[in-house]
Amino acid sequence: MKHYLLLLLWCPLLGTAQTDLNAFKAFADSAGLVFEMPQGYTAVAVKENPDLWYSFAIINADKSMEVRYTIWSLQPMIEAYKASLKDTTTMMIHPNSHYTGRVQANVLNMTGGIDYNIGAFPPQAVRKEFNATAGGSCFFEFNCVFGEGYRYGQMMYLHKDDTADVIVTFMSNDQSRHADLMRIPFHALKFKE
Repeated sequence: MKHYLLLLLWCPLLGTAQTDLNAFKAFADSAGLVFEMPQGYTAVAVKENPDLWYSFAIINADKSMEVRYTIWSLQPMIEAYKASLKDTTTMMIHPNSHYTGRVQANVLNMTGGIDYNIGAFPPQAVRKEFNATAGGSCFFEFNCVFGEGYRYGQMMYLHKDDTADVIVTFMSNDQSRHADLMRIPFHALKFKE
């Protein structure tokens, strides 16, 4: 399987995988986010995979919906970008532009290279609901190690300028119930006001 990686996606200090709720909340807080555990969900172990790094996962009681959280703090890249402005031998793309490439590369990784349409949320809605600058989602069928045990995925991305990029992946095996299953955990992670 090909893995679609872009150099611009690299970001040091990603954080570590968590199974402890308080540790994940602290990690999210350090990246400018707030996480509230959805009712009826518990933390599950993070599974190593070559497709999409993530730091925390939760699952509902009947195991019909798993949700995985990936957070990239933009602070290290913002600092590097500011330093590049003072160096005439360095040229760097602003970190606020990276999320589009990150999102596309991760969808391609999760689908085995199949290109799906990634829809954007209306700007006013994503600001009101997630305190984000931008966001959107994509529904697809898994074709990767990351998705083992699940057939369907819905990736939601969130971006807040100068703060962080986020991918939340909702995973299930029942397409007819997928949207309903997403409702409870949908707003569990959002940016601070």
